[in-house]
Amino acid sequence: MDLLEAIRSFRPCRQFQTRPVPTDKVKAVLAAARMAPSQNNLQPWRFVVVQDDERKRLLAQACVKGKPVAEAPVVVVAFAVEEDIPVTVGGYISAYPLDVAVAIAHLMLAATAEGLGTVWIIDFHENKVRTVLGDVPEGIHPIAILPLGFPAEPNGASGGPIADGRKSLDEIIAYNAYSW
Repeated sequence: MDLLEAIRSFRPCRQFQTRPVPTDKVKAVLAAARMAPSQNNLQPWRFVVVQDDERKRLLAQACVKGKPVAEAPVVVVAFAVEEDIPVTVGGYISAYPLDVAVAIAHLMLAATAEGLGTVWIIDFHENKVRTVLGDVPEGIHPIAILPLGFPAEPNGASGGPIADGRKSLDEIIAYNAYSW
């Protein structure tokens, strides 16, 4: 699957088959995340792969809507390492969450290309995630929890094509000046 096809094919997936995800597929999606660009190539990310059922259950309890986390064969927790990137965007926001977000997008598109489903879960309790994964040190922040597996339905959780729902290019693009 080429990149544009993966972008067009991606659907959030919240229901998974019980079959295990082969190690080579997990490594392929993590390798794609590793290749993401970052400010000064500092790569301020770390990924914890969780396959243990009890830890997945506890991670699910740390999420507001954690059912996909408990049921997926694999869960990836993406972390940002604050000290790895002292840069700010425009002088007002740290760059590390943005860099990790790009790596997460790479991971999600690679999962689609590998025939896997995933969804980006950000509604969780940080301290609970830290505890479940072994007392994560200060300055290292969970950014996303990504359940990963073969979709229960052919097109992710929807069971079929979903409406595009995207704004038109005219609604999001201006040329030469901000003009909305």
